[in-house]
Amino acid sequence: MSFVNRASRALHGYPGYSKFLVLFSLSSGGLVAYADSQSETAAPAAELNQNEFKKKRVVVLGTGWAGTSFLKDLDVSSYDVQVVSPRNYFAFTPLLPSVTCGTVEARSIVEPVRNIIKKRNGEIQFYEAECVKIDAANNKVFCKSHFENNVVGAEDFSLEYDYLVVALGAQVNTFNTPGVMENCHFLKELEDAQKLRRSVIDCFEKASIPGLTEEERRTNLHFVIVGGGPTGVEFAAELHDFLQEDLVNIYPMVKDLVKITMIQSGDHILNMFDERISTFAEQKFQRDCIEVQTGCRVVSVSDKEITMKIKSKGEVTSIPHGLVVWSTGISTHPVVKDFMGQIGQANRRVLATNEWLRVKGSENVYALGDCATIDQRKIMEDIVSIFKAADKDNSGTLTVLEFQDVVDDILIRYPQLEIYLKNKHLRDVTDLLKDAEGKDKEVDIEGFKLALSQVDSQTKSLPATAQVAAQQGTYLSRCFNLREHRKDNPEGPRRFVGSGRHAFVPFQYKHLGQFAPLGGEQAAAELPGDWVSIGYYTFFEKAFRAFNDHSTVSKLLVISTVSGGGLLAFSDGNTFQSSAAEGDKKKKKVVVLGTGWAGISFLKNLKSSSYDVHLVSPRNYFAFTPLLPSVTNGTVEARSIVEPIRNIARKKSFEVEFKEAECYKIDPEKKKIYCRSTDRASLGGTEEFTMDYDVLVVAIGAKSNTFNTPGVEEHAHFLKEIEDGQKIRRSIIDCYERASLPSISEEEKKRIMHFVVVGGGPSGVEYAAELHDFAHDDLAKLYPSVKDYLRITLLEAGDHILNMFDSRISKFATEKFGRDGIDVKTGSMVINVSDRYISTKERKTGQTVSVPYGMVLWSTGIATRPVIMDFMKQIGQGNRRVLATDEWLRVEGCDDVYALGDCATINQRKVMEDIAAIFSKADKNNTGTLELKDFKHVVDHISERYPQVQIYLEKNKLKSFDALLNSAQGNDKKQIDIETFKKALAEVDSQMKHLPATAQVAAQQGEYLANCFNRMERCEKYPEGPLRFRGTGRHRFHPFRYKHFGQFAPLGGEQTAAQLPGDWISIGYSTQWLWYSVYASKLVSWRTRALVVSDWNQY
Repeated sequence: MSFVNRASRALHGYPGYSKFLVLFSLSSGGLVAYADSQSETAAPAAELNQNEFKKKRVVVLGTGWAGTSFLKDLDVSSYDVQVVSPRNYFAFTPLLPSVTCGTVEARSIVEPVRNIIKKRNGEIQFYEAECVKIDAANNKVFCKSHFENNVVGAEDFSLEYDYLVVALGAQVNTFNTPGVMENCHFLKELEDAQKLRRSVIDCFEKASIPGLTEEERRTNLHFVIVGGGPTGVEFAAELHDFLQEDLVNIYPMVKDLVKITMIQSGDHILNMFDERISTFAEQKFQRDCIEVQTGCRVVSVSDKEITMKIKSKGEVTSIPHGLVVWSTGISTHPVVKDFMGQIGQANRRVLATNEWLRVKGSENVYALGDCATIDQRKIMEDIVSIFKAADKDNSGTLTVLEFQDVVDDILIRYPQLEIYLKNKHLRDVTDLLKDAEGKDKEVDIEGFKLALSQVDSQTKSLPATAQVAAQQGTYLSRCFNLREHRKDNPEGPRRFVGSGRHAFVPFQYKHLGQFAPLGGEQAAAELPGDWVSIGYYTFFEKAFRAFNDHSTVSKLLVISTVSGGGLLAFSDGNTFQSSAAEGDKKKKKVVVLGTGWAGISFLKNLKSSSYDVHLVSPRNYFAFTPLLPSVTNGTVEARSIVEPIRNIARKKSFEVEFKEAECYKIDPEKKKIYCRSTDRASLGGTEEFTMDYDVLVVAIGAKSNTFNTPGVEEHAHFLKEIEDGQKIRRSIIDCYERASLPSISEEEKKRIMHFVVVGGGPSGVEYAAELHDFAHDDLAKLYPSVKDYLRITLLEAGDHILNMFDSRISKFATEKFGRDGIDVKTGSMVINVSDRYISTKERKTGQTVSVPYGMVLWSTGIATRPVIMDFMKQIGQGNRRVLATDEWLRVEGCDDVYALGDCATINQRKVMEDIAAIFSKADKNNTGTLELKDFKHVVDHISERYPQVQIYLEKNKLKSFDALLNSAQGNDKKQIDIETFKKALAEVDSQMKHLPATAQVAAQQGEYLANCFNRMERCEKYPEGPLRFRGTGRHRFHPFRYKHFGQFAPLGGEQTAAQLPGDWISIGYSTQWLWYSVYASKLVSWRTRALVVSDWNQY
């Protein structure tokens, strides 16, 4: 659903149009992914002969650098290719440290595997599963799928292969150090980086909670990095910049307590770099106050302390920590270790291959990347064969001229020889056969051995880097592409042990350099030719830095999650401004619970500095919830619709304290709230705390209403929070991935691909529409084998979907869903949800029907949260379903507590309850009878105090209040007594309506209450509200009045329905543009507006 879709479609109509994704890393030197829109009807030439031979089955394990690079360049028209990986995306891992601190967004460094493989010249099957065993004897791999979120169970299956490409990478090496797995963070996967993001923020949030000692705060803010390699150093540098440039502005109260420590077992950090780089990095870290402890080996890690042994002293010491990142190297995956045992490599630490990447001991298995190492053949093992190959006349001696005939083959076959020559400063191999005076000499076999005896000392294992893995993948794909051709036309060096030539040149790694970002926009580079460069980044980064120096431009830090997490932090160039002290007057302490529409609207509009404002919420961000359905299918990214609370708070002209915690009890008698920290990890210190208040603003929203339907909580998805949208998005993909597995039956595929939406309100309808577009416009191309199994069902207990809209919109939506193949079932009440079946009771027939499903979304309304239910019992509202307030949003029974948004409802006072008081107020002379003119001074106050009066007049087409009284007087036009007055207003209260639980209502209530607080002192002296009919004087404020600005219902296919004020109905494509405009304007900041519009443009 994009406003540029049509332009995109037009561009797609041209066969020459390309869209590409290029991921390039200076540290890897590799092009990773490219996709273009070549015409699908253009068949490659190789396809003409594909039926003449049976394709070889190639199974690829892994979608990292090696596996993806192999697939990217492989000519799949010659092979039947199957890919198995637990990750259905490729991640640009060199940028993972940047993801942890928000320099780069997670979505920016990933590309779906199916998107990479879908436009290859042939079909590639992908299975999201984990290989658990390789059976080398039977040429099989055994796999297990892992799916959560109501996709039932784990499915086992096996695949046979002719060729196996193992590119599984490696796992983190803990060296069996106690406590590392339980208490440390790693940085190998995208999920690791996202988890680290959240944990860093958690440390700051926890340190900001009241009740902690300074020592506990220091502990929470002590960040320890174990390992001084490139990843550990870059993370430490990124973390330092993140803390100093962003978080200290957002958390100024704890900025002086932050500490970063790096622990390295060796004598230097970056010890694989040039010594100049290592020294510079240590000096820069010292200037940046990053403590570097070298020569220290970690011996254990607990949840609060890290224990290490200092090599130089032999002492064991412990230091407290808030977070530990373990970055100390890699080790072999268990499945690879098991495979090594089968093929006679059990005693090795890493899987060994030959120079052509073929696994030793298994002719049809290849291994690439971090999971394997090349066991380079030693030249001394073949020294006799080399001598014989050069000694063509079998003289027993070798001349320089004879040696030159085999030199090129030797250099290719044994790369250590070239390294040896460079180290010895020899220009040519033949220099090895010259005497001390530089003259050629003949050598026998012993002299030849002596000349080359030291060459094998230069044999080196390749580093476990993305650069190596990517080059290996490219190399192996070329070998596969030319396999048949090279059988008759070998290109490799001669076989010294045997006859002929090798089919291919052995793999040779080309080092393109390596980089070490050191923070502060400085980086070190070690490039080919021993060229070392240290300093500031390129002119792009300098320009970006200058751009950020402008006070009007924001520098943003976005922290989000793909599979569970939200936006956590944001900073801009505006400095924090605290308000000037207003004399010695004690400020009232206002505590606001919640950061949803009501709470944030209140905070944004509160301008008076007369209050000491505290904000408490388990979410440290505001989410633009109307776009949550768009998050579920990726039309809009989660980060684009969230704004960090601390960013909103610190832009206020007065100080606002925020606590990331959950309020679990309100004590109105003692004016206290009880809260608990929501941090995922136990970071030490007090987990629970209390806060006093003078005024409490309750804006904590509501929870989803399950109507106590069995199984809903356990098996259904909801759509109330950002985390819900991300979880749904992942679950949809999981359903498609599981349905694509080879072991799934037809019936099971139909079940998995059945998506059920319960609830025909705006959220349910929009989600169903978004899901339909997502499935047909995107997923059908990525999963062509299961697209025909898709089924979407919308269940509604009422007679119509969108029953709060005009009947024309409801009818149009039902008809459009019918055309789109979305099965709308009205009059179906869900009575049970199991892990595989959803049961409904059909109202017309009374029958119970159970249907299988793959995923269920529950969108049927809201219910009161437990903390509000408990509060209601304390104040005498225990029999109510929702917390009741008066027309000024004050909780009934609590003068100092206000409630806004979905957690409360306005209990509008009935006009008939005050009918006698109203009459008395108009009857100034106490005559007992009145004429129309006597009501003039109270008419406006009646209409304002009792809004149902105006609704009644409009419904009955009465022009004024006088017309209402005239109708009660009758034809004799007699004076009005109390009974006549009661008769005139007897039906008015029937027009009382509760406000809908929408973002629009909550936002207006927050703005209204903030304006009341802004004018509190003035209105105490000069009240502006209507007359008090049951008392004297006037109310301080005008009562809250909701202004309805219309509502939208996106229906998919770039069509939207709108019901606007004045009963104006608009349906179609033009309304979609109106929807775009309105929602973009309603976003809370220019940053979110820019991001959302960018997302719409990209989709």
